[in-house]
Amino acid sequence: MSRVNSFYVFIFLAFVTLMTVNSFYFKGSSSFLGVTYAKAYKINAEKSGIINNLLVVPGQEVQKGDKLIEVESPQLNLDIQKLRKEIELFKSEKREKKALLDSKIKLLESEKSILKGEIENDMRLIQNEIDLNNKLTQTISKDIPTDSLTALKLQIKSIREKGNLELQGLDIRILDLKQEDEFDQSQIQSKIELANEELEWKLREERRLNKFATFSGVIENVYVKEGEEVEAFTSLVSINPKHPTSVVGYLVGKKERDRELGEIVTVKSLEQPNLQIQGKIIGFGAVVELPQIMEKDNSLTTFGLEIFIEIPEDNPLVVGEQIIVK
Repeated sequence: MSRVNSFYVFIFLAFVTLMTVNSFYFKGSSSFLGVTYAKAYKINAEKSGIINNLLVVPGQEVQKGDKLIEVESPQLNLDIQKLRKEIELFKSEKREKKALLDSKIKLLESEKSILKGEIENDMRLIQNEIDLNNKLTQTISKDIPTDSLTALKLQIKSIREKGNLELQGLDIRILDLKQEDEFDQSQIQSKIELANEELEWKLREERRLNKFATFSGVIENVYVKEGEEVEAFTSLVSINPKHPTSVVGYLVGKKERDRELGEIVTVKSLEQPNLQIQGKIIGFGAVVELPQIMEKDNSLTTFGLEIFIEIPEDNPLVVGEQIIVK
């Protein structure tokens, strides 16, 4: 009989304590308590390389943007040098082709100049002959046959037409050379642009080899040493964020279980209520025992429904502190 009474007394005390805890934590409001968390973030190698320089040690505090590790890839360096040399060769080829074109055009222009001189000279000789015949006509009474003058004029016309055809032929050759060079230059330029795109991609890869802190925090561990060769996806360093990245709240009591996914809530520091940040409910867990930091009475185990809240990385809260969610 005594044992039965003790059991009911224990149940009564447990119920009263649970109601007291519920009242103490939530006081009839829609608020609930929780704890901030931050998961250590591992930085991995994106590709194989050699550790050139370690700039951090475990326990060191780092700020967002700080360089942590310098990594070099011999194969990547070789690819970059090869591409740069290839681009320079293409540019040199363009210059050589341009110089060759200029030389050929200069030669053809010279031929045109010589041809024009020859045409003008031949026409001048015949014209001189015509002029001489005209003078003779004026000094003597005997007429010079008109057939002779006509033949000379026809010769001038023939020389002019033939010369123009030859000059046009040279102009066509010059135009063909320019068009051919334009095509060749465009082909080489396409190769240069393609090589430049590949080079830029390789340079981005090279920049990504060096690792930087993506947020402020404390170095938890360094997994490599200087001079070590590492494979792709090898863990290099891990960082504990300075500020929490998530919150786990605990719903005690049925009235709090009408929360919805995606709901925006306010997360405040329990000790410093002026420190707060907006968060979003991203999921619900199981009914679990409250963390020890939230237990007011270690002699009694209290349970609550987990509610997971996402908060921005840039926040004023401290990892592992109690918070109140509204």
